[in-house]
Amino acid sequence: MTLFFKFLGVKVAKAITKEFVEPHRNQDTWSDTIAEDYEANAITQYALIQALNYNELSRVINYKSVYEVWNDLNITHEGTLQVKRSKSNMLRSENENFYMLDNESIDEMLTGFTKITNRLSSLGDSIDNNQKVRKMI
Repeated sequence: MTLFFKFLGVKVAKAITKEFVEPHRNQDTWSDTIAEDYEANAITQYALIQALNYNELSRVINYKSVYEVWNDLNITHEGTLQVKRSKSNMLRSENENFYMLDNESIDEMLTGFTKITNRLSSLGDSIDNNQKVRKMI
């Protein structure tokens, strides 16, 4: 999504990284910078809202800035650093205790292992090749 915002322009990409302060109601008194920030916030917020499902939309629809929307969605979908660590530790434990079941095919086993490694990768974690990867029963 960040790449999409960068495609829309630098100002739009910056809108998700800084708090937006709503300017005075009289638009005739706005400086060029304020007008550009307002436009970038509006464009980015519109783009984000178009991508949301009903449940997510109902939670963030009343936010004034795209910065608030982005932070809410980030915490909801990616979690805080503590949540990420907890997920990573759980997946590492799953990896260490991973084994092939009696009635499981090799394809099913490999799919299960791939899911664990992909989920670890999405958290920014990886499995060291020297680490014990699996045990067989």
